[in-house]
Amino acid sequence: MKNYLGQIIFNLVTAGLGAAALSGNIIDLGDGSFGKIVLIILVMSILTSGNYLFVKNYATGKGIFKPSYVLTDKTFENLNDPKDYIEVMKDLKDYPLCRNEAQTIIDQWQVFRKKSETLSAISYNGGVYEVVNQDVEEVMLKNMILFMKRAAILQSASRQDEVNVHKAYLRNLIDRNNKILSDYTNLLIEASQLTGDDSASAEVESLQVLIDSIRNYRANLERGDDNEN
Repeated sequence: MKNYLGQIIFNLVTAGLGAAALSGNIIDLGDGSFGKIVLIILVMSILTSGNYLFVKNYATGKGIFKPSYVLTDKTFENLNDPKDYIEVMKDLKDYPLCRNEAQTIIDQWQVFRKKSETLSAISYNGGVYEVVNQDVEEVMLKNMILFMKRAAILQSASRQDEVNVHKAYLRNLIDRNNKILSDYTNLLIEASQLTGDDSASAEVESLQVLIDSIRNYRANLERGDDNEN
């Protein structure tokens, strides 16, 4: 609702002023109907033009009555804790072109946090589990930074083909998170089936799969695969 508040207020104010004018409370239109017809046409033109501007700006990821960009150099300087990342992602939900993708990234982070708490509860010792958990968190936060950078470019895109390319990149980040989270789920399942004092040192196949996923992620970054699109 808040994303359309400006448009709603504009319509209500314009319609209210138009109704007041027609009733003669603002200007005297006389007894004839010609003045009222002209006024109705004028009000309809204002409403049509105004709503067109709102729709046009929504379609390009911008909005009337709010700044064109939510990201500045200060944005990245102030990313100190995970909550700082999430606050930026919440701001990005105000931009139609990446609203759904930003919400998905936030949801994925919440899923990760729940999985992390579960792993901590069912694993007997931290050890390699804790290290891998930290690695997964690093991947999630790194993908948020990549999302923010591409969202900044997306907000300045002027052609639909540009928009499509950048949105495809954002969806790729989401897919990458889904892969990591899926591997994490398999790790939870396998770790939950281990019992006994030696469970912490037992071989867990899904653990190696998750480690490999993280290793591949980092290798892709080093090769610059994230800049191909």
